Amino acid sequence: MKLFAVAALSLLSVSAQAQTYESKDGTKYEFQKHWFLNLEGGAQYTLGEAKFRRLVRPNVQLGVGRQFNPWLAVRLQANGWESRGGWNLAGFTKAYSINYVAPGLDVMFNLSNIIAGYNPNRIFNLSAFLGAGANIAFNNDDVNDIAAGMTAQEKGLYDLEYLWDGSKVSPFGRAGLEASFKLTDAVSLLLECNANMLTDKYNSKKAENPDWYFNALAGLRINLGRTYVKT
Repeated sequence: MKLFAVAALSLLSVSAQAQTYESKDGTKYEFQKHWFLNLEGGAQYTLGEAKFRRLVRPNVQLGVGRQFNPWLAVRLQANGWESRGGWNLAGFTKAYSINYVAPGLDVMFNLSNIIAGYNPNRIFNLSAFLGAGANIAFNNDDVNDIAAGMTAQEKGLYDLEYLWDGSKVSPFGRAGLEASFKLTDAVSLLLECNANMLTDKYNSKKAENPDWYFNALAGLRINLGRTYVKT
């Protein structure tokens, strides 16, 4: 949150920031608006009571964005595959899977360009983002099967008041960081981590607090079109 606060304050002072960079040899680079494509894959950890290894599942993310200036971009992304839920209490240990797809919109701030100025030749850039969207969950059969087989004592220990079947749509908010390493003018290597907050009804358990999952991703950013003009 401190990073986002710094970014927001910095944006107020750099709204008229120059979008050109001059190298030591006198070459000038003028920023050009452009589209980009993100292709990423990795792992998700869903916050829960079961052991860490039982709550880690595969994750993929596809994004299409528009870079409006050196420090501001907007990205439409879809994240998904599988989430986990579980218990580990009083000898009753269970874990279950939920499939989902979560389209959303992120506003991205290039902190490197905000703080150090625009430089298209910079190898490393760090960006922060805030976003929101809708999590469309389905295939909640695992926990329904668990609920059907629970004893009366187990049902007294574990509250499945929010048990659902079929599909469920939940709003989510998210924030994260993206590190990019320039390979060519068109391609960068990405490392991303993001935290996603949903309503308490996502994982079927009533806990009186939001449900969370965290993604760690790696992939490529492909710039579509010219990113600068050099003179």
